[in-house]
Amino acid sequence: MPLKTSCEIQCLECKKWFRAAFQFGDYESFFTSCVRGSRQNCPQCGIMTPCNKENMRFVEDIGEGHKTYIEGKDTI
Repeated sequence: MPLKTSCEIQCLECKKWFRAAFQFGDYESFFTSCVRGSRQNCPQCGIMTPCNKENMRFVEDIGEGHKTYIEGKDTI
């Protein structure tokens, strides 16, 4: 059972990952959701970047410093 989950977006300009303003409770919600058309400011470079599954990932913190990453592009 994951200790903590989050949804991250990769800025299409600077390529840095950051936490999305919206979150999913679990992988199943992330996997089945339709995400398109939203944009979010990258906290690193300030550029507005799209929030599409192609540049999103679901992160599960499974403890002891280990994380699993599920790429959004793998869900479509």
